[in-house]
Amino acid sequence: MSSYPSEVSTLLPSSKKAVEAMESAETNEKATIKLIQKHSVIKMMFSVIRWICFLLYPYFLTVLANCLSSNDINTISFLLENRTGAFYFGLVITYFLFLSLSLIFKRPYIAGSILGICYSTLSLADYFKFSILQEHLVPWDLLLSKNFGEFKPFLKELQLTPTMVLLLLLPLLYSLLLLPRKPKWYSKKYTFLISVTCGICILIGTCTFLTSNTIRMSYTKWFDISVNDTSTQASNYYKNGFLTAFLLNIGYLNVETPAHYNQNTIEQLKQQYAPSFIASNFAKPDVIVILSESFWDVTTLPNTTFSEDPLQNYRTLAQNNPSGTMISSTFGGGTARPEFEVLTGMTTSPMPAGAFPYQQYMQNDVFSFARYFKSMGYDTIGLHTYDKTFYERNKAYPHMGFDEFRGDHQLKTELWWNSGPYLTDETLIDEIKYELEQPHPNGTFIFGITMENHSLYQNKFQKEDLTIDIQNSALSAKEINALKNFSKGLSDSDKALKQLYDYVMNREKETVVLWFGDHLPTLGNDFSPYTTTGALQSSTSENWSDAETKYMFSTPYLLFANYDTQKSYVADKQEVSSYLLMPLLLDYIHAPETVQSNLLLDLYQTCPVIHTKYNLYQPNTDPQKTKKLLDALWLVTYDQLMGKDFINH
Repeated sequence: MSSYPSEVSTLLPSSKKAVEAMESAETNEKATIKLIQKHSVIKMMFSVIRWICFLLYPYFLTVLANCLSSNDINTISFLLENRTGAFYFGLVITYFLFLSLSLIFKRPYIAGSILGICYSTLSLADYFKFSILQEHLVPWDLLLSKNFGEFKPFLKELQLTPTMVLLLLLPLLYSLLLLPRKPKWYSKKYTFLISVTCGICILIGTCTFLTSNTIRMSYTKWFDISVNDTSTQASNYYKNGFLTAFLLNIGYLNVETPAHYNQNTIEQLKQQYAPSFIASNFAKPDVIVILSESFWDVTTLPNTTFSEDPLQNYRTLAQNNPSGTMISSTFGGGTARPEFEVLTGMTTSPMPAGAFPYQQYMQNDVFSFARYFKSMGYDTIGLHTYDKTFYERNKAYPHMGFDEFRGDHQLKTELWWNSGPYLTDETLIDEIKYELEQPHPNGTFIFGITMENHSLYQNKFQKEDLTIDIQNSALSAKEINALKNFSKGLSDSDKALKQLYDYVMNREKETVVLWFGDHLPTLGNDFSPYTTTGALQSSTSENWSDAETKYMFSTPYLLFANYDTQKSYVADKQEVSSYLLMPLLLDYIHAPETVQSNLLLDLYQTCPVIHTKYNLYQPNTDPQKTKKLLDALWLVTYDQLMGKDFINH
């Protein structure tokens, strides 16, 4: 018999249940606490990992950019062992850029993705550009991005290696590890504004750090790098790696003022080279200047035979008219540089490698030979069988005194095509004929630019159009294909030259024509087939001999007139720098003198071949006078493009 009262006995089962419930709740609470703690530890671990990734991401991008541009992971070993300062300069800038973008875009993984895409794209573009042209990517190349369609044919010839594909994917995969959530403090408006403001300030400060000449001069002692490395881009990119070299170039467009530049110096030059006479009997002929795309004597390739001479018309005309060799300021591309030098008589040699004066420096009216003829009442017209906005010619040509500049969509005659992708040279000749038949009471100056023989040359024309056979046992099928396609376009240019010659020689109006090639063609990667045929012994430009360097920058030119100019051409069958062509033409037609032409003719008499960027000089010349004249030419160039234009006032 139980000793508990009956009431207590009836409550006992309920109490047990309560106790059990309490014990169960306590157990669950402990389990929950343990689960929360475990979750917190995992969360903290992931947070630590993400922050580590955040802090290491700029280092990763620096390594990526340098490796991808060279397609060689050993590049980092070279930089860390031999150019530590150059590596860390790029790393520091990358940290600042990453931090600023993270503050601006709220989430680091967005900033990481943006920066990763930019770094990957730029370094890959540098690799491809150097493979094709042996020239590195520079910041001002980005100004051509709006003309991206021009480069689409090149992309078909380029191949990504497995290493490149992996390097391109890594930034996107890495960025997924970066703090994906928006920080809580962004929810407050004022903290968000402060963060964005700080990000913008850091970005502006970084840009100032890169572009200020005063700050740039401190780079040498801070990072043991020299801004002078940018004078030779091959050396700059080799010594400093792609990233640092590219960043150094951002501020390199700010050309330093020449030591002796001032109004008094320019006035002295104006007095020294002032015109001594005005040609009262000047015939005022129509003047036609043609820049023929990649017009070059391909038959000079050693040990290579051609079933037909693609320059047979040029060769015949060159025997009976003034002709010679122009030393260009570029290879394989960059037409606007020799074009600028011929049109203005200015030099691009002291400018940053790869710079285009039309885009970077021509902001106001400058002297050009178009403006020279315009001052005598001529109508001045520019013609191009391609997009007029390329290299921003549409903006530059009015600054040079052209009344009109017409591109492919503005041409007034019928457009002619063959199996190639560009308008034929015949189209340009028809446009010139049309213009010469319009009323120009005081004469006309026409500058024309062809396009038919532009690269790329692999399978450019239909096979049935390739009528010139090429033989060289050392050449691959791909190299033969490129040479056949180039020879086809060259032959068409040669035929267009003959058409223009026949037309001009049958005109009653006095007419003079200057025809020149802008540069040698890029026929393959790593200077193929120049190396295969033996024209070059090395695919590295820094290893070329002086003779090889001259060969790679030499193009033919021709001058003819349909009347007796009463003067001989003083540079017949000679080699001359590109900016000397027009002064020599003016001398040949006995045109009025100018300060610019007199200075350049003096330079011709002293040293007709000058290419300071590639150390090309005519032998047996007076080095002191040559330097003095080169300095004077640069002063005149600087004065008009970057200075105060004293010479024209």
